[in-house]
Amino acid sequence: MIHLQEIAPEPGIYLLHDKEEHILYVGRANNLRVRLRQHEANYDIVKPWMCFFDEQFENLNLRIKEASDQEDGARFDKISRIIGWPLAMIDSMPAIDCVYGSVDAAHTIQCPVEELDRKESDYIASLRPPFNYRRNNDLPDSERRKHWPQDYVRSKALCKLLLHCSRELTLRMPEEP
Repeated sequence: MIHLQEIAPEPGIYLLHDKEEHILYVGRANNLRVRLRQHEANYDIVKPWMCFFDEQFENLNLRIKEASDQEDGARFDKISRIIGWPLAMIDSMPAIDCVYGSVDAAHTIQCPVEELDRKESDYIASLRPPFNYRRNNDLPDSERRKHWPQDYVRSKALCKLLLHCSRELTLRMPEEP
């Protein structure tokens, strides 16, 4: 993992790698140490939830589907209230923050603040890292998903299932007078 005390608190570009030396993400920061600490802090928030969803995936998947199929609005609502907000939090975070545990090292390149945007764009264009969605939106999802850890995959799947079943249940429920 990254030793943040070794990172200079200066402006620059950072490249996050996995153990196989694949560049996963390129970012820019006015203060490299603070920015990398933010990625780590966000991961620390979502990690326990992703572990929980990974462990409980089959059980939650079954309960969500059963409540939806039986059109049990009260049961579905209870499930949604319990797991909906952590799933929404995971879904709304940048993917790199959710997979930060896969990051093995960071390479930093110090540069003046006025050059950060251009240099970041240049690195993204040349390296095409899978977790840079902005400025790299033509990369196929299949290339991105190769780097997703299982707990992230399952959390995203549960989020999509909950949203889908919520829409389906809403469409099937009779309107109240």
